[in-house]
Amino acid sequence: MISQTDRQHEIVSMLAPTGAVSVGDLAEHFEVTTETIRRDLRIMESLGLLQRVHGGAISPEPRSSAPPRVAVTGLPPEPEALELAFSAVSLITPAVRSIFLDSGLACTAIATVLGDPPDNARWTVVTSSPGAVIALSAATGTTAVILHGTVHAKSSSIIGATAVSMVSQLRADIAFIEVDALRVGTDLCTFHPEMIPVKQAMIKSASFTVAVLSRRMQPDYAQSPRPFATLADFDALVTDDCSLDFPVLPNHNFQVVTI
Repeated sequence: MISQTDRQHEIVSMLAPTGAVSVGDLAEHFEVTTETIRRDLRIMESLGLLQRVHGGAISPEPRSSAPPRVAVTGLPPEPEALELAFSAVSLITPAVRSIFLDSGLACTAIATVLGDPPDNARWTVVTSSPGAVIALSAATGTTAVILHGTVHAKSSSIIGATAVSMVSQLRADIAFIEVDALRVGTDLCTFHPEMIPVKQAMIKSASFTVAVLSRRMQPDYAQSPRPFATLADFDALVTDDCSLDFPVLPNHNFQVVTI
């Protein structure tokens, strides 16, 4: 049986040709209960991916000229954010029980698409992002924990010594770390140096680390990015930048997922 995240991704593809899908057909196709499909459709409607109707769902209404609706997370459900998030979440294995989730647009999108853990397991997600906690509140089978500390004004991320100490006392099976830039081939950078200690603590306390880099979602900054880690500190990189070139990868098991 495929994961909930993969199932929802496939539902989007099935909806595209005709603009409509039925609960019964989806349940039969995926070999799950109709209640499971209805739960999927509720989550997907909250992301703006479809519109629920009696017995199924249809394609979402075209956007009007009015300003787009922004989710309570502060992240509009843009396709590029969701595509990156789906790819990142696909790296979560059935054995995962605990997750570190960094701050940023990509990481908030990851929180938005996190579904129910497989096989009735429970995930505990520890995050430095207030927006991610709001997004995770809709997920069943998931406990969301926000770090204690100071809210960084520019990034809305939890920072400071208290947050670092809290992360250092925990262990996570997987960590998703937001990256603003890749410099000199292997240096992973951020535009917010105040966030570096928390990022580094998450990397150190995770068994499997994933760097998430989006070129399309990055705003323009006047300041230069600051390095906080290298590719050697990570096990995988998920990115939408097809132009990246890696002459030498950290090890033969390093994964690069390009969308």
